[in-house]
Amino acid sequence: MLGALAVLFVAAFLALRFAVYSPATIVPGENLCLIGYYRLDEQGLDGFKDLIERSRGMTEEYTVAFFEAELDEHGAVKTFALSLDTFENGDYSGVAVYSYADRSLTYDPPAQNGSSLVNTPNPNSTLDYLSEQLNRIPLADQISASGLERFVLQYRPHTLIDENTPIFDGRGKDSFPILDTARYNAGEGGTSDGNTNVVFRLYNGWSTVEGQQYLYVFDPLEAETAEGDPVAIMQCDYAISGGTLKFTKTHGQRWIESDLTETELAETLDFYRSGLYLPPASVFISPDDSLPIAYFYGGAPTLKLTFDEGETWSTVPLATAAEYGRAVTKRAIGFVSPQFGYAALGTDWSMGAGEHKMCYFTFDGGQTWSAKGLPLTMTSSTLEDMAMVDERQGVVALSSGLDGSYPLLYATADTGDTWNSIELPYESLPPEIQYLSNVDGISYRDGSFFLVMGQGDTGTMKATFTATDLVGPWQILEITEETIHNVG
Repeated sequence: MLGALAVLFVAAFLALRFAVYSPATIVPGENLCLIGYYRLDEQGLDGFKDLIERSRGMTEEYTVAFFEAELDEHGAVKTFALSLDTFENGDYSGVAVYSYADRSLTYDPPAQNGSSLVNTPNPNSTLDYLSEQLNRIPLADQISASGLERFVLQYRPHTLIDENTPIFDGRGKDSFPILDTARYNAGEGGTSDGNTNVVFRLYNGWSTVEGQQYLYVFDPLEAETAEGDPVAIMQCDYAISGGTLKFTKTHGQRWIESDLTETELAETLDFYRSGLYLPPASVFISPDDSLPIAYFYGGAPTLKLTFDEGETWSTVPLATAAEYGRAVTKRAIGFVSPQFGYAALGTDWSMGAGEHKMCYFTFDGGQTWSAKGLPLTMTSSTLEDMAMVDERQGVVALSSGLDGSYPLLYATADTGDTWNSIELPYESLPPEIQYLSNVDGISYRDGSFFLVMGQGDTGTMKATFTATDLVGPWQILEITEETIHNVG
């Protein structure tokens, strides 16, 4: 009797420790590790926490960036891969990676991956929260009913599922049903409303697009932070796929399709000669629903506008190449109110002819536009970007030359009738900001102007400058890092 109790005690201890054998300290590289009989539906991810806490160089703060485990027919772990976004005092430290197969646990400590993604702690992706949700899945029973030949459980943050896709909807519920393939695919477990975020996927491990899969959907721990994917997609962004251009105001949770034909889109991309990419200044999307979505397309700078989330689009040809004498490659567009908008157009520079640029203003929601000149026309200072504070005040950014790292700035206080040079304290920028190119926004509040300069789609650093007068003097207020458009 005592022997049997001892065996049960040891078995329980080993289950809590996750592995039959692993070293006291998990070191970078390969570690001998023997996983015991560890069922995810019974023990969740608690055992993984033990490995993480014993890993050399790991931070105390982390969230799950990716998890996938191959399971046996009872839901016990055979192999796994786990990636963690790590943080120190709220600052991103990089990705830590674990993988296990054939009695070997490979560990790569936190390291910056050199990408343009900006990470912040995700409260809906903590190990404790995910473990709690995982414990609710009747994994072994569903595996038996699944009809799958191979059993893989996967988690990715910010998973969005197309509307009307069959799911196991656990939002506001205590338990999940067990369904065979036919009943699941008939939607007996629920169907997606397109507003999903916390999802575990049971599938064959080969394709998340094709083949049978079972999707478990949970309530997020913090609903206000469970909108779309703020790591990889800006709040206001666009995407190009399958011959379609679409826009989002919710980090990709909901998309608004343009009315461009596949041919028109192809011609636009061919004109820009940059793959699946639109110049950042040529697209305007705002979280303010009263403002339109606006963008330029085609070889001629033709403007598209929608004020009703893509239900209807208007087309406004602003200029032709003939008016400019050559291709109009520089394009900027924006709106301050539903009635007042601004645009700027320009050409590349060429030897002898220089370049040409103009700005445009509308006071009737884009129906009519008036053209005005810009500073340094017919020079090497090509158009970079433009932004307005209100109907009279704004700035334009111009190229400072082939070797220039920061743009030349000019300000107007009379809707483009006159322009005055302004200077920003570029020399006081920290070393991590090697260049700036775009005007990300300009505003006025509490007696001060705030000008945000960014790096377009090539860098995540932003510099905010402030002044009490539009012409300056300007000073640095703060340096931030934000997600940018992920080209392609």
